[in-house]
Amino acid sequence: MKDLIAISRVKAPMTRLAAVLLTFVVACGGGDKKGPATPQQPGKKAPNGESMKDGNDPDGGSVATGSGTFNPTGGTGSGSNGGTDGSGSGSDQPAAEVVITPPNFDPDPAQAKTQVDAHLTVARGALSGTTPDGDTALREAKAALAIDAANVDAAAMVALAYYHKKLYDTAELVLDDLYKRDTAKNNANVNYVYGLVYDVTNRPERAMLAYQKAVQLDPNHVSALTNLGVHQLKNGQYTEAQATFERLTREFKKNDAITLTSLGSAYRGRSADYASGSGDRNNLVQQAEQQYKHALQADNGYGPAYYNLGLLYLDNDPYPGLTDPMARITASKQYFDQYKNMRNVDMKLYDERLKDVSKIEKRIQKQLKSKAKASKAAPQGNP
Repeated sequence: MKDLIAISRVKAPMTRLAAVLLTFVVACGGGDKKGPATPQQPGKKAPNGESMKDGNDPDGGSVATGSGTFNPTGGTGSGSNGGTDGSGSGSDQPAAEVVITPPNFDPDPAQAKTQVDAHLTVARGALSGTTPDGDTALREAKAALAIDAANVDAAAMVALAYYHKKLYDTAELVLDDLYKRDTAKNNANVNYVYGLVYDVTNRPERAMLAYQKAVQLDPNHVSALTNLGVHQLKNGQYTEAQATFERLTREFKKNDAITLTSLGSAYRGRSADYASGSGDRNNLVQQAEQQYKHALQADNGYGPAYYNLGLLYLDNDPYPGLTDPMARITASKQYFDQYKNMRNVDMKLYDERLKDVSKIEKRIQKQLKSKAKASKAAPQGNP
């Protein structure tokens, strides 16, 4: 019995040693005669050269774990076989494959677009009021860029906000940097804001080209189309201006006093291409008067509509439907006097037109007197 106990005590350490040796054999890949395994060098990239950027696994996203490892703990011994292992597991199990899915930190594109559009909507609303709020627009535009740094419309809104804050140089710098991208060159909003900056910094030729490109890129860009029409009027391009403002009033239902007055001025400008008293001229003069009066219906305090009505009667002799020249000049003077009482009146302009009215009035009076004298001097026929 004493010898049996001694043998048991010897077998337990031997069992442990055997377990350790077996573990070593498994780790080295069995009994193959191979060289020692070389550990992977720190920082070594995966075969495809990719890094861990954006949470991607450089080894394909999966690793193997060592399950089913042999248990090296000796048994307590029971009966004649008290030195055997009591776990009952001594075979190697195949390593289970665990797939690791890296976290996706990129925002959902649809959700990001919704958030960007929401910020830009607030920014546009801040600039659409009577007193544009450039600070709010700038904050919202920057918030949109924080979500999508590549969004060209958001960057254009940043420049527009600086424009409304009267930081014109800063706005232009933003645009110049943005314009290095091909996507920005083909963006209507970017070209439109360029036009605004060029206008306020007294570069009308470049402003008009910017508005033209904006409209080419987006034919429905109402603001760019409106400003393009203003430049067409200033340049005496009345046919083009007529087409522009007719589209704004008819297609886009833009029937505010400013747009209607601009359409009237396009008709008035075109009327000068025809002979005085001709049917084409009379038709355009009447269309111009109609648009000016529609503008006053939209805003009866809009001074330019009164001013342009005064010019219309002043410049057209004979005036369609009026045979009395004094009635024509009297109507002109009345419209100029109404302009004088409007907000934002230009008194220098009013004084100049009033001088024109006085000259024409005197000339008409002189002509009437001459006709009266000639009529009296003419021999009377026999009864």
